[in-house]
Amino acid sequence: MTFLGIRTASGGTMALLLAGAAQADVTAQDVWADWQDYMTAVGYEMTATETQSGDTLTVEAIEMTAPDLGDGSSMVMRLGQLEFRENGDGSVNVIYPDTTALEIELRDPSASDVDLDMEVRTTGMDMVVTGVPTDMTNTYAAERIEMVLTGLTVDGEEISAEDAAGRLVLDGLSGTTQSTVGGKRVYDQRALADTVSYDVRFKDPDGTGDLDLSSSIDGLNFAGSSALPLAVVRATDMSALIAAGMTANGTFGYTGGSSEISVVENGAPAFTAQTSSTGGTLNVTMGADGLEYSGDQNDLKLAMSGSQLPLPLELDMETARFNLAMPLQTSEEVQDFALGFAFNEFSISEALWSIFDPGQQLPRDPATVVLDLAGKARLLFDFLDPSAADAVTGPDFVMGEVDSVDINRLQVSVAGAELTGEGAFTLDNSAEFGPPKAVGAADLKLVGGNMLIDTLVNIGLLPEDQAMGARMMMGLLAVPGDAPDTLTSKIEINKEGHIMANGQRIQ
Repeated sequence: MTFLGIRTASGGTMALLLAGAAQADVTAQDVWADWQDYMTAVGYEMTATETQSGDTLTVEAIEMTAPDLGDGSSMVMRLGQLEFRENGDGSVNVIYPDTTALEIELRDPSASDVDLDMEVRTTGMDMVVTGVPTDMTNTYAAERIEMVLTGLTVDGEEISAEDAAGRLVLDGLSGTTQSTVGGKRVYDQRALADTVSYDVRFKDPDGTGDLDLSSSIDGLNFAGSSALPLAVVRATDMSALIAAGMTANGTFGYTGGSSEISVVENGAPAFTAQTSSTGGTLNVTMGADGLEYSGDQNDLKLAMSGSQLPLPLELDMETARFNLAMPLQTSEEVQDFALGFAFNEFSISEALWSIFDPGQQLPRDPATVVLDLAGKARLLFDFLDPSAADAVTGPDFVMGEVDSVDINRLQVSVAGAELTGEGAFTLDNSAEFGPPKAVGAADLKLVGGNMLIDTLVNIGLLPEDQAMGARMMMGLLAVPGDAPDTLTSKIEINKEGHIMANGQRIQ
């Protein structure tokens, strides 16, 4: 709960600062009331002290309690003061102090109790809300928003600023949030930030280790929308929220970024790592049709060194991609799923190559690894329902059933050899005992396999007897292709459960 709670607290606070706070229309009270409705819709309980003076509503001692997770843990956030000022033209300005206090209280019976004191500092902050109660637009901009850790207490013991420090900074922030209320409460959001950066420093109370972590992201942008049911639904029951019509989708993008981590143990450097990339995206869609999650990074670089590594390690990758799609609601009907990843043009440093190939006999061509799967499945367990957690320990527990799997693409290119393939299989889950029965076929192609085996034998990485066994296996499963050093294979599983290789039964 502790680390999850910290992330939730930060996200909730930024939502208050940038989105939720400005869901309003013609009066200050309307703005504040709609803000409370928003936070209540996502499961928070709110209390505050309100004072109306002329055209300004001042809200102080704001306290937000996170939804009960049912495990005895809790999170409470306290924010100092906000003002909602009517402009006389149907719009409302939301005014934040240049500096306001933020307190986060985390309690977890299975971990540490943590209290964080922070300051939220704003520079050039401007936020105005326009519209009508059922269709409101919040437009905001800030030169800088900074969240700084000013105090930390763990299990009642205060941690000094020298032992723990943290800061999150958003520079050049701007965006809009439009809120419409009809059959659902719908939010459409757009946001841009020139730079988002953070740094964290932590010293082990026993004096045996220090951790420093910093990161910077350039050109961060976000576009997305979400819909929440108007009816009261327990916020911790994601299954019930989705059944009631909750949806969410969003795309994050950035133009570049870098990070650095350093670990010192007993006064000596133990581990350092630096990463960088020239941009990427992250996409999320969630609703009754399931969850879709995908992302990519460009020109990813990683460098690591330290006493815990035998030598410095450097990795470069032209692009890295992943995708995941899965059902979220139980059903006797099959639903789509997908899983894929791609590491394109992946290379390692010459220092690492020289350990196992000092004579440079292996080609140094960048490697590529790609897997793209899709299929149909039945989700038989509602893992989003908190009350269903006990069923996992039951003797008859079954998470789900896979009905079919398509191998859309398989590619492994490394050291001058390349394996590619595709295929499709269906699975029969009707048997009462034992694994499901598969029927289908996969077509495989290997180019440069024999040459790679020869080279590995020459440099001493592969014993001759093992190489002979590998060649015999390839001769059993594959047939020569049209080009030199090319093997092809069609692996089939028939309805009788026989495994066939190129028409010959091998099992």
